[in-house]
Amino acid sequence: MRNLRLEVPSKGTLLRSALEAMYYTQTYRLLESHCSGVGAIFTLHHVVPECKPVGFNPNRILEITSEFLDRTIQQVRSLNYDIVSLDEARRRLVEKDFERKFVCFTLDDGYDDNYLNAYPIFKKHNAPFTIYIATGLLDGTAVLWWRCLEQLLLKEKKVDLEFAGREFRFSTVSTWEKYKAYHQIYWTLRQLPLENLYSEVQKFNDKYGIDSSDLCRKAAMSWDMLKEMSESRLATIGGHTVNHFALSKLSPEQVRDEDLSCREILANRLGIKPKHFAYPYGDKTSAGTREFKIIKEIGYETATTTRKGVLFPEHAQHLQALPRISLNGDYQKNRYIRLFLSGVPFAFLNQFRHIDVN
Repeated sequence: MRNLRLEVPSKGTLLRSALEAMYYTQTYRLLESHCSGVGAIFTLHHVVPECKPVGFNPNRILEITSEFLDRTIQQVRSLNYDIVSLDEARRRLVEKDFERKFVCFTLDDGYDDNYLNAYPIFKKHNAPFTIYIATGLLDGTAVLWWRCLEQLLLKEKKVDLEFAGREFRFSTVSTWEKYKAYHQIYWTLRQLPLENLYSEVQKFNDKYGIDSSDLCRKAAMSWDMLKEMSESRLATIGGHTVNHFALSKLSPEQVRDEDLSCREILANRLGIKPKHFAYPYGDKTSAGTREFKIIKEIGYETATTTRKGVLFPEHAQHLQALPRISLNGDYQKNRYIRLFLSGVPFAFLNQFRHIDVN
């Protein structure tokens, strides 16, 4: 008899099932008027021409297609939302101008596909957007360690690592085995102190011949690409630190240095002093009350997290802790966008609290 592996539904599968049920039963409409808020900010990372073939692609949630972005912009407007810049979103929050709901589109890090695939879509629809730049990515000095790990598991059929007092020995022949290894190693690395994380990544890069600088250069847009976008009337350029470090793992002085250096580099390269900021990673473990306060003191007028939710009037008092909605590669359906803008899924997630800044 063959050995059968019991497949447990993933968290993503269960969530999609819940969303499907909420949409097709129309139950979300019962709560929408109380949960939809006044606007929303979308997060994007990669915009690609088409979906990659099914296989090992652990960062697929960071990728959406150009066609999906095109449809989403059309859908947002068909739902009578204004697509606005972050400057305008801030104004509406501060001045309590909620006559019409609004959406902002934001892109994180500074990947070349933002210029090649997303920028033409925004121009086509005359839609403003913000791109948050980690300057080390464009300079080729940032270490995209999650991409290094992905590359390692793509090329190897067996992985033997030791760090954080643990041994990691995996067969990585099958796609399933690669995902299992990625999940365990990724989250172990995420929990390490910053200096340990990068030293361990450097060790496996050296051992398995992974060129971190090459991965960075291939992923990043050029400064010329960014300058062209910055000179358009549609693009707002925001800060995203130099090295894409989780700020919670830095001292207050290091946080200020990362953010002020990013600001200075963007000013020197583009003649722009960014007023808007996005926290690297952006979840509760990466940015909290301390980071919100420092970013406000530096002078950023808004800052966005990856905490999930829509915007409410109360966010005018917490402009350095704004939630966003991920345009996720696993949820490229217009019905999911409809649900997300209703705010209902996030109301359940956040226990019906409008503000989450702790």
